[in-house]
Amino acid sequence: MESRDAAKDAPKVALVTGAAVRVGRAIAQRLASAGYRVWIHCRSSLDDARALADRLGDAALGPVAADLADARARAELCRTVVDAAGPAAGRLDLLVCSAATFERGAFLDREDDDLERVLRVNLVAPLSLARALAPALALREGAIVNVGDVAGVHPWRGYLDHCTAKAALHFATRALALELAPVRVNAVAPGTVLWPEDDRHGEGSQTRRAILDAIPLGRIGTPQDVAEAVLFLAQAPFVSGSVLPVDGGRLAGAARPRP
Repeated sequence: MESRDAAKDAPKVALVTGAAVRVGRAIAQRLASAGYRVWIHCRSSLDDARALADRLGDAALGPVAADLADARARAELCRTVVDAAGPAAGRLDLLVCSAATFERGAFLDREDDDLERVLRVNLVAPLSLARALAPALALREGAIVNVGDVAGVHPWRGYLDHCTAKAALHFATRALALELAPVRVNAVAPGTVLWPEDDRHGEGSQTRRAILDAIPLGRIGTPQDVAEAVLFLAQAPFVSGSVLPVDGGRLAGAARPRP
């Protein structure tokens, strides 16, 4: 068995869901640069996950593919991560729940199945992983960081399912901080950090201008901005139950009266 001193000196281990692309990829890279060994989870972007693993070298664990909407797949992912015979010897210091869906559609045009599908990935999966991995995290007095959304605070028209799921995730983050202490549980709530790849958000579009006008810092963020916030919450020893906006002041500006 690994000694207490050896365990203390060994690199910390993180599981990042949705780590193959976009924000999750940036989070995995930043954690690796900070000295973590990182389990790279993906659902279907296995080629991207393998490319990231190659880039991270010895800091990469995995990749591991799992459909987080499926309970059996989630359970198998957790067994892999905490396997004492695995590459991290069962150690886990940090869970980052970044995997998410982002579905758009008018409320009256969507159905119960749509809502349930969104909730399975954006809410049920993070709670399920937290429950299964809590014992391993508790051994390290570790942390959970959920990736929420400013849409969980101020809803967007056409995204009711997404907004509802993220608002619930923010609340669950605070509740988990009570349930799982001394494991620390926090969340980040990013604003726009990547432009959607559609005509509505194209260069020079009215939609893009309106978003920029609503951000006091005058720019959208980057995945790296979110990754820095995740790392801060992962390492802040007396912060738990917080939801940190990473939005350039957008939520603060949302309360401004119109001139």
